[in-house]
Order: sequence, then structure tokens, then C-alpha cells
Amino acid sequence: MRQTVQSAALFAVMALPFSFAADAGEIPIDVSSVVNEPWTFSGPDGAGIINGSTFPSGSQNFGGVPFMIPAGPNNYWNGAAAADFGAGTVHVTVPIGLAGVTSVFTLINTFWGEPGPDAYLSITFKWRNGATRAEQLVGDVNVRDYNNDGNTNSINNTTTVQVWDNGLGQRLDRQEYLIPLDLVNEVLESVTLTDTGNQGEGNSRGVFSALTVSTCQAYVAIGVDITTGPVIYNANTGRYVQDVLLKNVSATEALKGPLYLVLENLTSGIGVTNSSGTTSCYSPGSPYVVIVPEGSSLPPNITAAIRLVFTDPSAAMISYSPLAVTSLGATP
Repeated sequence: MRQTVQSAALFAVMALPFSFAADAGEIPIDVSSVVNEPWTFSGPDGAGIINGSTFPSGSQNFGGVPFMIPAGPNNYWNGAAAADFGAGTVHVTVPIGLAGVTSVFTLINTFWGEPGPDAYLSITFKWRNGATRAEQLVGDVNVRDYNNDGNTNSINNTTTVQVWDNGLGQRLDRQEYLIPLDLVNEVLESVTLTDTGNQGEGNSRGVFSALTVSTCQAYVAIGVDITTGPVIYNANTGRYVQDVLLKNVSATEALKGPLYLVLENLTSGIGVTNSSGTTSCYSPGSPYVVIVPEGSSLPPNITAAIRLVFTDPSAAMISYSPLAVTSLGATP
């Protein structure tokens, strides 16, 4: 089993001490009041989500991050429909009203992907103290078409990763943005997606379906490729073992510790004898193992190996979702 888990900073992260004004956790934000179309929407000239009936809604977990996609009647915000299928800038603003936010995740794709360098989508963060920060979403970099056709099909696999597909050529991508530490204690008032595209020219137009904020001091790790081997029973010890490889896929940047492997959704009743502890933020109560300790690093293109040891009294199938997490010194 192989999984690539990524994250990247939106803003420069400064090594400043801070305390949290909110309980640590991942908080899916209810966007049902701002979405404007159902997955099955059909607009002018056939505009709409292909195979829309296959798209997910309700509570979801994508790459270790929980999301709440509205279950209906509308499931997503359609920038083209908001602009009445013409030109002109349109916005959608999601109220947040929380302090202690350390990172934000979105599910954003485009209708008619347009490659960079020009950006037709941007996301702006606004804090109650008046501070704002913005990030440009550039086609073939950190946003792309939801449909795998002749438009934009590339993403950077760092700030943006694919988290869902229906096996029919349609997909959803997740973006991650890290908040500057000097703004963590401030109240994040809102997040606004601005769409400056134009249907007539085939320029982008946003497909936005969910947003989650995190108050964890930990982050989904940047540029880590996870490969899990088979689970093997050791008759001498009566335990099961599995080798897991975590590779720093960057060609130039060392990955600074701490780096943790989190075993999310581990089969009930299974124990991990070499666990370093249990999580308090990412799927609270999940076992984790320290892969790279704080103060150390994983060099570019280097793989770290860990052998997990399981107890399985009921001989159940051992299953879990591997997640690579790093942090600012706190456990995940």
C-alpha cells in the first residue's frame, strides 16, 4: 500500500512562542449556507459536473482531514453559476470566527481549467484585528480542472493533493494553507474565495465544496511518500509485524523532525507494541510512532524505515490509514 502525504506553507512560518485560544482539533466548517448548486446541476451549453451523482457529500475523511460536504439540496459553490455564466468577478465568503487556527484546508477545483502564470482564483484570509493574507490559485500548480480531460491536469502535490476520484475521470483536490504564527492567537474571521474567470474564454471558474480549519500544533507532513509492506505473523512471538517506508521526496530540502507516522482508523482491538503514544489531534486516540525525532532531519531523497509490531488477540484483519505528520514541537 502506498500513499503520498503532503503539506506546504502559505505564509512564512516564524518560530515564535504562542498559546491556543481554541481547543486543539480539526473542525469541518458548515458551508451549506454559501453553496449554490447540486452536484447534479446542469447549466448552459452542458456546463455541469460530469457524473455528478457519484460525488461525495456529508461527513468525509480525505487524507486524514475531516470535511463536511453539504448533503443537499446544494453541494458546492459554482463560480460560473454565481457569475450567471458570463464574465465578472464573484466571491464566496465562509464565516469562521475562531482563534487558534494554525492551518486551513479547502476542496477546490475548476470547471474550465486555465494554466498559469495568470491566476483566476484566489483565497483570502481575514482576521478580526484587520489583518489579511491572500494566496493565488494557479492552474496546473495548486488548482486544476475537476475533470481529467484536455484542460489543466497537473498539481504540485505539495500544497495541493488529490484526495478523491470516482474512477470515471473526475476528482477532488485538497489544498492546505499554514497560518503565520503571529496570527494564530487572533480570531480568523472569514475565508473568501474570489473568482475572476470568464466562461466565454474558458478561464477557470471555481468548484468549491468544503473547508476545514485546524487548531492542532501539528501539520500533515510535506513531501512524504509512504509505502507499507505486508503484515506478517511471527509464530515465535505470537505477534504481527509490518515494515513501513517513509521517503522524503524532495530533491533539495531536508525534512526537519519531529516526523510522526499516525495509524488512523486502526482496526478495533489491535495494539501497537512499539507505539510512541496516542494522538490528541489527528483522529484522537490513534497510535503514532516517532520516525524522525525533534532536532534531527530526513535528508532529500532518503527513506526512513520502521517495523511496526502488532498484537491481535482476535486474529482480525489489521487495517489502518497511514498519515505522516510533523509539528512545532507538540505531539500530533
